[in-house]
Order: sequence, then C-alpha cells, then structure tokens
Amino acid sequence: MGKTLNGLAALEVMSGGIVQWEKAMALFREAERHYLYEYQSKDQQSHDDEADNVLATSPSKYSITKENVEQMTPHRAQLIINVRSNMGELLRQRGRYDEAVGTFRLALDLAQLDVARKVNNKSEPTVLTNDPGPDERRNAIVELLVQIADNLVSAENYDEAAISYEQALRSHIMFRRLARDDDNQTIPGLQTTTLPSAIMASGSIPLDVKTATTMEAAIRNNLARTLAQIGQDKLALEHYEAALTIKRQVGGDEHIEVGHTLMGMGALLGGPMRDFSRALNCFKEALYIYRFSLETLSGVHGGDTFNYGGAAVGFYDGESAEEISEYVSNATKNIGLIEAVLLGERDGKSGRTP
Repeated sequence: MGKTLNGLAALEVMSGGIVQWEKAMALFREAERHYLYEYQSKDQQSHDDEADNVLATSPSKYSITKENVEQMTPHRAQLIINVRSNMGELLRQRGRYDEAVGTFRLALDLAQLDVARKVNNKSEPTVLTNDPGPDERRNAIVELLVQIADNLVSAENYDEAAISYEQALRSHIMFRRLARDDDNQTIPGLQTTTLPSAIMASGSIPLDVKTATTMEAAIRNNLARTLAQIGQDKLALEHYEAALTIKRQVGGDEHIEVGHTLMGMGALLGGPMRDFSRALNCFKEALYIYRFSLETLSGVHGGDTFNYGGAAVGFYDGESAEEISEYVSNATKNIGLIEAVLLGERDGKSGRTP
C-alpha cells in the first residue's frame, strides 16, 4: 500500500499544477503514515490521527522515536526516508525552502537513527534480502545533508548552509573510511543520537587524494561557494583547490567540471581576495577547457551533449552546446575585466595617465 501511495503521489507531481501538488503531498503523507503505523504506540497513533485530519497537505508531522526505529527492518526505514525526501523535494519545487529543510531534517533524523543502531552494535530485526546495505544507509545521510544545504542556499541562509555542507563532507569522509573495514565496531565518541554532532570536529578537512571521490569534489565545491558568500575567503579557496585536485584526477585536466571550479576560484581570487594574476590564470584555463569542450562536442557528439567516459560518467552531467557557449562568453568577459584591472595597476605604478 505504501509503495502504491508513493507511486500515485509521483504521478500527481508529474501532472503539475497546484491541485496536483496538494494531492501529491496528501498521498506522500498517507504513505508515510502507512509505513509508520504498525511500529507506533497507541498514544502516537492517536496523536498522529489528529494531526492527519488537520494537516493533510502539510509536510510530515508524524512522530518517530528511537524505539520505533529499532523495531523496523532497514528496508522499512529506507522507505520512510524516501517518502520524506520526496516531500522535501516537492516543497523545494514549490519554493517553500524552509519547510523543505524541516522535512529533509525529519528524514535525516531517521537515517541517523537507522545507521547508529548498526554502528553501535544495537540489535536490529533480521536482515532481509531487500534491505539496503551499510554503504547505502550511510550515503543517505550524506545526500540528505546536501539537500538540506542546497535548500538553505536557495533560501539565502548561507551560514547554516555552510554548516550542513561541512557536515556532509565530514560524514562522507568518515563513512568512506568505515567502508574500507566495515566491521560495525563502535566509533569512539559516536553516540546513537545524531551522527553529524559526533563528526563536526573543529579544524580543516584534509584531502586524501588516493581515496577521494566525485561526491567529495561536489560537496567541497558547493561548500567553497557558500563560504565565499559569508566572507570565509581563505577557507573557501582551500575547498576550491581540493575540489579542483579531485576533478583533475577523475576526469583529467580538460574535463568541463575542472573549468567550472576554476571559474569559481577565479571569481573568489579576482573579487574579495584581490589576487588578479591568479584569477586571470584561472579564467584563461577555464576558457581553454570550455572551447575544447565545445570543439569536442561538435566533432564527436554531433551537437547533442558533452561528457567524458570512464570514471566521470554517472556523476558529471552532459552539457549542451548552448550551455558551453554561455560558459565561453562568461569566461571571456571575466578575462577582459581582470586584464583591465591589471592594466590600470601597471599604469598607476608607472605614473601614466590615460
């Protein structure tokens, strides 16, 4: 029943329109209720029945406790996480970013509890063949933290967005380490409450190039852009440089994603950091990459989309000729602006006047 309701909600979303949006939200909530109901106490069921009558088209309001989660299979927990994520995405599409953040955080709470019981050797129901594995359950936490951060950026709440991106980055690195020796041992200092609070240590986040992933590159790039918005220029540059290193390693020096990060670095260096020479180098290299990409697109893919093969496939989206042409234009404009500034500085030092 829950899967049917979730599927019907997805169809309503595809139909579009405010009426379909309201139907979709109501169906998502009913699916969530179906998944949760058998694990709740009588008091929880009564409270949630009352909430359902009043808030049929509102985001998730159903209560869930650690005890509820410990009774569930990982598969059931994942179904509820997915429904709550769908609600959050629906709210994002409607521009209701604050409510989307709240709904994604409810999904995150469940994902944290689900992973914590496994990490800390808590007993859990018999594992079924359709249960998600440890990596999938951990990755859900990282993805939800990124979705929360993305919505906070859309709401222009950059301080909290930076915190969420950093939590996502630290989580991803810690979980990647766990995956290498997945023995389900207790992590020192890790409690069964919230995982991010245990991994938000102070200090920089070092880059391990040998084990870095494209997900890490994406998170670091977004974190850098957000930190630049709140004046954390030095730290933003560190994350841009780390993202750039990963992207070069995965896709090569001429991958279009390398160009995107170079553009971000150039804007940071040529703006608040006032390092115009380095900024110019970034923009020039990005321009070369975009032109190379455009030439490759027209010669190999017949004007459809551009992408590299190998390890980059599945992470970096293909880009159209129109999009790449816009990137070329932006890089060219930025080069002109920086060159004008550098020329003015040289004229000033030599005492020349226009």
